[in-house]
Amino acid sequence: MKLQAAALLLTGALFVGCGGSSNSTDTGDTNTPIDLPDGLTMVFFDNVNSTQYLYDTTTEQYEDMNSDSTQNYDMTGKHGNPVVWFHHTDAGVDQKIVMLSDYFDVTTTLLTYSEFHYLGHFHEENNVKSFAAHSNEEFNPANNPSETKLAALETLNADLLEQEEIRAEIATALPAGETLCNFFVFDHEEHEEGATQESTAHIALSGTGMVYVFSEADGALAQSQPPFALEGVSSCHSSMSDIVQASDYGVLIFSAQSQKIYLVDNHGIDFHQHSSWDINRFLPAGFAPTALTSITEESTGAHDH
Repeated sequence: MKLQAAALLLTGALFVGCGGSSNSTDTGDTNTPIDLPDGLTMVFFDNVNSTQYLYDTTTEQYEDMNSDSTQNYDMTGKHGNPVVWFHHTDAGVDQKIVMLSDYFDVTTTLLTYSEFHYLGHFHEENNVKSFAAHSNEEFNPANNPSETKLAALETLNADLLEQEEIRAEIATALPAGETLCNFFVFDHEEHEEGATQESTAHIALSGTGMVYVFSEADGALAQSQPPFALEGVSSCHSSMSDIVQASDYGVLIFSAQSQKIYLVDNHGIDFHQHSSWDINRFLPAGFAPTALTSITEESTGAHDH
């Protein structure tokens, strides 16, 4: 797909600190690079009016995804809920964005072609990768009885159900009075005294806007550090927030309440809010997304919701 240069300053960024992010909160100065973590293809969606933009953090360019009605990812007049699917195949992990119908609930019914709008991921042509999407109709057995397509939906359903199990586990681990808004299971490497070990952090955003971090201990989840607040966030609903992986060290948390993205990362110390960006710094004025999701071209084993 072609990317349109944003009306804001879109210059090459000097990436420092955490995964290419700056070390301070966004000041709103449009004369400085956006400086979001490099290598992300982000999809922002406003489920109120169906507006949808793609943003490439490397080129710092955006595209109106609804500008071409021939594209399978056109969401004009539709409503949905974008999620990331880490599709494990024999060739590796293919990161995909699935635009679910906003009414779909995997705890009450399995996903069929009629419960999602598109399935997007990177397509390669002439050694160049770009984001493209498959229509849900490609998964309609009446149109395409392919066993591969049917198997893909079965695998997607299994992944969605697994995410719901993790959601329930984290919700139970939250303190009394807190509800779970969103979560991300973050797998990363920890380096200490010349040794490297894998570590898993369950990052949870609560209904009061607090960030909790859990680790596994004796088969259960326990808080691994004190919770902390995100600047400008006092409440949260699952349909108005998202958490995606930013780098090997942290995640990006989106809040529709504040219309900001927050980098929460860990460099050998507790997870903390490292940086934040106003949405209108790099997307058109007046656009107020309700959801964010993001993928990279690299394989990863993390999960978000």
